[in-house]
Amino acid sequence: MAKSEYLLFRVAIALGLLLGLGLLVETVETYRYVSGNLIRQEAQKEAQRKTIALERAARAAKATEADDFAPILDELRHESSRQIGWTRLVSFEGVEITRSGTPVGESFSAAQIHQALDKHAPLTDIRETESGRVLVVMQPIRVGRPTMSEMAIYLDSVSVSFGLLRQHLIVGCLAAFALLAAMIVIGLRFGHYMRGKQLEQQVDLARSVQKDLLPSANAVGEGIDFAADCVQASQVGGDFYDVFEVEDGRSALVLGDVSGKGLPAALLMGVIHGAVRSSAWTGSALDHEESSCRLNRLLCAKTAHERFASLFSCYFDPQSARLQYVNAGHLPPLLVSQDEQGSLDVRRLEEGGPVLGLLPFARYTQSEVSVQPGDLLVLYSDGILEAQGANEEEFGEERILKAIRDNWTQSPDAICAAILADMRHFLNGQAPHDDQTLLVVRLEPAGRRQPQRTYETAACI
Repeated sequence: MAKSEYLLFRVAIALGLLLGLGLLVETVETYRYVSGNLIRQEAQKEAQRKTIALERAARAAKATEADDFAPILDELRHESSRQIGWTRLVSFEGVEITRSGTPVGESFSAAQIHQALDKHAPLTDIRETESGRVLVVMQPIRVGRPTMSEMAIYLDSVSVSFGLLRQHLIVGCLAAFALLAAMIVIGLRFGHYMRGKQLEQQVDLARSVQKDLLPSANAVGEGIDFAADCVQASQVGGDFYDVFEVEDGRSALVLGDVSGKGLPAALLMGVIHGAVRSSAWTGSALDHEESSCRLNRLLCAKTAHERFASLFSCYFDPQSARLQYVNAGHLPPLLVSQDEQGSLDVRRLEEGGPVLGLLPFARYTQSEVSVQPGDLLVLYSDGILEAQGANEEEFGEERILKAIRDNWTQSPDAICAAILADMRHFLNGQAPHDDQTLLVVRLEPAGRRQPQRTYETAACI
């Protein structure tokens, strides 16, 4: 099907070229016909009209001799000075009788005159003058003795009536040139276009793969309830998150942010996501720290210096009510608790080490925090915290905390939606300049859980 579409595209280009070429040839031929024939015919008709006017004036003046015709010719030429270059009377033998104006070139010969008389057709000739091209028309006049009238009509004076037609023809020529140029450019860029379409299809496939990597709401067991959203600045991005169940009923949570965006960031994101999933880092604190060091060395060895990633990884044990984490240069997630008075206590999980992929010998340290029933863990990428409004003000942590405070009793799905809604309102319709990922997790330690909540577990968007 793809080859068939490409063939039809090539056929369309070929047809466009033929159409443009045909339109150009037709328009040029029409323009030449108008300029070469119609204008000449109109000039010849004008010469005939002037000759008729000359005959009428001569009859009115009862002119018979050359001296009688001279003032009539002068008056006729001066009345139509923009049309008549010169006019003169010539005998059938080609001898000039009188004239008005300065003729250019010799008059027609006696042989040409007699031949025209035999055919009952006027003699015509186009000549160049200092004032422009003229059509010289010689034809007999029927006043007095047999005489030939020679009129020189400026072609420009009669081309005005064809101005609109010539304008349309010029526009047609330009349109034909534009069509040909467009078809040539499209034909030359066809290969690049096809490669772009193939790349677009591959990017769509990569986006689909990225979506498949996101966890579902039933990916974990008891102890946590989560909701998440990931808004990419381009078709694919470098942000990712994961939530999955590990041994002994524990749950692992990961959120990372690769520098940059687009395909390069997405490729590196896939490497990190696969390494995190395949590594046994949830067994102990030492396993967690060594796994972070190995991932850092891998990125340092395999990626350019400008490519690095921040990563927050943790696992929650509902039996011990402990959250153990390593923050590798990521924005500190917020662990939010509510005291008996309803005030929120915020702990920022920032212990761990530097970003991954810059310092080959960096060390990472695991930390742990205790969790109370109903505590909320909020993880986000810098695309949310640093989202800028119209006045270049950042969204900031305070707006995130306000949305949490206003929706504390709601489900993680509602809290996640409230934070994102506040951010969209803050951006006022502007497109995000960086990938935006948010993960909201409600933690419920075993044996100390609050009564069963009525909200539904949110699925990842």
